[in-house]
Amino acid sequence: MTISIIMLPELKLAALQFAGPFSVLGTEMPKVWQRLLSREEEVGTGTGVRYGASMAEHDGIMLENIAVQLADLNALPKGFVGLRIPPCRYALTTHTGPMSGVQDTYLRAFDAIADASLIIDHSAWRLERYDNRFTPTVDAADSEQNAYDILIPLQG
Repeated sequence: MTISIIMLPELKLAALQFAGPFSVLGTEMPKVWQRLLSREEEVGTGTGVRYGASMAEHDGIMLENIAVQLADLNALPKGFVGLRIPPCRYALTTHTGPMSGVQDTYLRAFDAIADASLIIDHSAWRLERYDNRFTPTVDAADSEQNAYDILIPLQG
């Protein structure tokens, strides 16, 4: 697996959130995606880039966000939360193919990070970056053409 090391500047995101156990993510996250897609024009960026932003699991609860970038966190539409993602160094890889293979992509990325003697920053936001290559709840999950970026935060 190929990973690239990149530095992202601060991101300001307008997000819709879900918090719950891992076991319900498969049923709840599509609902969050549908809400975001129906409301993203309210944010006004229109870039076509969307983010999944996740924090490490705490006491069995995952905090998941589906978001779009915006310039001013004071301009959040009602019902959105603002996320300020600090500048961070990431290991970047791209998942390609059916969504059933995402877990394997993550596991191979974690192995590549360890093989490169890099250390994951578990206190930082993990990101997924979606563009015209794949949009959850719109594109077929089983398509070989699906692709999106996975950004795993690194220490240092």
